[in-house]
Amino acid sequence: MALIRVDGDTVTIEDLEVTDPGLAQLLTTQPEELRAEVLTRAIAVGVRGLLSMGLGIDLSEIDDRVRRSILEATAEARREVETVLTTAGHAFEAQLSPEHRSSTVARTLNEFTAWRDDFLARMDPADADSNTAVFLSQLASLVGPAGELQRRLEEALDPTVDTSAFAQLGRSIEDRLTELRDAVMHQRGRAEEAEAGTQKGFDFEESVENWLREAVAGLGGCVVERTGRTPGEFSADAMVGDFVVTLADGARIVVEAKNTARINLAGKDGILDELDRAIVNRSADFSVCVSAREAFPREVGQFGVYGHRLLVVDQGDGAMTSVAIRWAISAMAAERQTRGELDHGLFEDRLQRIRQLAQLMSGSRRSLTDITTSVENVRGTLEQLRTELLAVVTDLDREVTRITRPAEVVNLRPAVGSEG
Repeated sequence: MALIRVDGDTVTIEDLEVTDPGLAQLLTTQPEELRAEVLTRAIAVGVRGLLSMGLGIDLSEIDDRVRRSILEATAEARREVETVLTTAGHAFEAQLSPEHRSSTVARTLNEFTAWRDDFLARMDPADADSNTAVFLSQLASLVGPAGELQRRLEEALDPTVDTSAFAQLGRSIEDRLTELRDAVMHQRGRAEEAEAGTQKGFDFEESVENWLREAVAGLGGCVVERTGRTPGEFSADAMVGDFVVTLADGARIVVEAKNTARINLAGKDGILDELDRAIVNRSADFSVCVSAREAFPREVGQFGVYGHRLLVVDQGDGAMTSVAIRWAISAMAAERQTRGELDHGLFEDRLQRIRQLAQLMSGSRRSLTDITTSVENVRGTLEQLRTELLAVVTDLDREVTRITRPAEVVNLRPAVGSEG
């Protein structure tokens, strides 16, 4: 039994137990500290509802009133919806029904019919003014008998007209056949030239072999081998290195003979790399390239030293080949000797002088070819230059022989700032 006390506006309820699923669900969703506040608000709302419907009215009567209100509201809403639907139906019929001439659909159908009739009229080939009739007439004038297309085809295919396609095609075929003929003749000429160049290379190798034997003839114990067709250390087909000069002390000089118009210096196909490969392939200590022409780049000149590689131009008498071999022998001897101090200035000075004399010899040789009236004078100059070149090499031999105590390996490259 619950105890209820009313003190003014304050109501105290003790030991009240209410069985109501809705109230239980409402309170379980709220935190415990807020449940008293929520329950108070629920009671207040219920009280105000009962007061608004009249105190003392049975709850069943309240339910009937609520149901009647809901039914009346539903009926009113149904009537409003029916009114709106009726109005919308009339508007739809007025705008979209093809039966009403003023509707949008009816007007659109009428316009489409008029456009269709106009389009078909424009496409009707039976109407002389239609687009189709005009197009067919113009097409007939172009591709019909005696039309523009036939006339142009006849002109383009007439081989007697210089500007026709057939005439141009005929000229193109003739030009191509001429090019093919010229290419065949050129290739044949290249083959003959290559064969002649190969023969010229063999002839120059013969000359270089003779010059090498003359260069070492007085040294004793030297051997000159022609190795251009013999495989070396690289592989079974490695033929680089045309000659090998073996000295009495076992030192080896590999020689390449070149008779070409141009010799590159550096790069994959450059002569310096080729001489390096020749040193390895022939197990040599020094390498020399003898060129029959002034084919080296300008910076090389007639006589260029690049470490253990020497480039020289010998145009016909073997003098520069002899100088190159003597230089190589002196350079290798200077590196092997361990006695005395080597005069680097002397080597640099002699290298510079050799290059100058070689240049003078080349100029004199050209003068000998061009000026026939002074053949004897130029020949005397050549002999004098050759004698002086050999004397310079002899000076180098004496300098190497003069060495009397250990020394560092000699760098034969010219000092920075000196020519050559």
